Amino acid sequence: MALDLARTALQIDDMALAIRERDTGRRQRLHNAVTAIGAFDVERYEALRAQNEASIRYPAAVVLEPPGAAYDAPALPDDFCVAAVDGSYIDVDRHMAAQCYLINIGTVTLTYGTHPDARLESHPRLYAQDDELVVYDEANGQSQSVEGSVLSAKRTVEETAALAALVRDLPSGTPTLALTDGSLAYIGLTAGKDPPFVVRELLEDGFVAALQELHHLARSRRLAVAGYISLPGADEVVGALRLAGCGYGVEGSRRCGAPSVGRAPCDVCVGGLRDRDVFAALLQPGQRSPVFGSSSGTVAQCYGDQAVRFFYLNAGTEIARVDLPAWVADDADLLGLTHGLILDQCRRGPGYPIALMEAHEQAVVSGGDRQRFAELVEQALQNNRLPVNTSEKSRSKRLRWL
Repeated sequence: MALDLARTALQIDDMALAIRERDTGRRQRLHNAVTAIGAFDVERYEALRAQNEASIRYPAAVVLEPPGAAYDAPALPDDFCVAAVDGSYIDVDRHMAAQCYLINIGTVTLTYGTHPDARLESHPRLYAQDDELVVYDEANGQSQSVEGSVLSAKRTVEETAALAALVRDLPSGTPTLALTDGSLAYIGLTAGKDPPFVVRELLEDGFVAALQELHHLARSRRLAVAGYISLPGADEVVGALRLAGCGYGVEGSRRCGAPSVGRAPCDVCVGGLRDRDVFAALLQPGQRSPVFGSSSGTVAQCYGDQAVRFFYLNAGTEIARVDLPAWVADDADLLGLTHGLILDQCRRGPGYPIALMEAHEQAVVSGGDRQRFAELVEQALQNNRLPVNTSEKSRSKRLRWL
């Protein structure tokens, strides 16, 4: 047996006991957070955030309205459409016979109302050309292999481009929600960390360009765009409470009297909470939070007029985060359409947007698919009398020795 489950189970029991012991303190911190939201001064906070923006050492959301407000979903239009995409990939594998990768995009279009319809498709694409395996910078001759986090970012670019293509083919007179799985503010690349030419090609010229295309399409139709994040781990709103409460964490600031070593009082007050914890205490099923602005430095540097906003939604079974471009958030009609249609999608599915569920089913690449893919690559090379070079490690995984 590879894993000693008996020993592991004892450690899991110890972990559960530790979590239970921490729960009392967490309930107090949650009470503190809810109280702080009730007394939140938006004008004072935004002045403090703007004054110290370059030196804040934790995510702190842009607060656009009183954060304790809650909004009910508006009525749905009689006819509407939901377009959704999801993607998966087979990464480059140095143990495989050929250097290549595959991106599979699942697309779904669900039409409701007078003429209901459903279109579900899978779009696999193999990348094996030399110029497809790297991101190349002609200016200085540098290159970056398309694998790992870079391939994940490329998949996100392809998803968003596919979403724009879906919308382009839909009737312009039908209210439409274009939906992706995951955040619009993070695609696996970071300005200042990843090579600038990679950020430029995949983020600015790829992902942001696809968002701009969707924005262009929205000028001639009632179109909302959003990214849905299930069980979000973000703490940008909690960061805003920290900053508003004492300013600890701002470079050179010790206004709260925190010691130089040890936990700051605002950590003890609200530390360890996620935004979803706070809004679970504030929102009734079906309600959304106010809209906040993303604090991502990459968004500020690279997104241009496609700035990202977000709100939290009590979908009934979980608190989800919904990311949306600023041009959607700033339009009351499109904001309401986003809220209403995402909630409707969650209610039609098991607490998660059904269009995204179906897009995932179209996109998923199973373990068996991956094995068969490798076999097809080897077979194609053999059929063309090309050498089939693979590692002994890869070969050993297909054999039983003992």
